[in-house]
Amino acid sequence: MGHRMSKTYFANGWGVSIIEFAFSRGTELAVIGPDGEMHYDNPVAQGDTRGWLTDEEVRELTSEVASWSEDQTFPDWEEE
Repeated sequence: MGHRMSKTYFANGWGVSIIEFAFSRGTELAVIGPDGEMHYDNPVAQGDTRGWLTDEEVRELTSEVASWSEDQTFPDWEEE
């Protein structure tokens, strides 16, 4: 397992944090809200950080966050 840590912010104000290191759950992705804080109540985060992701899943989830509007809401998302 490699070591990776990055934060990417998008024009819509949202961002993602991606980490991978010896004690992580594989590659993990967390959503950062426009306020700069971790945002868990959305379909990408699913109430937590997402772990054990493939590089393809990271690209797909990152693209989804980048597509949100600045004032994105998630009325249809419910934690399972």
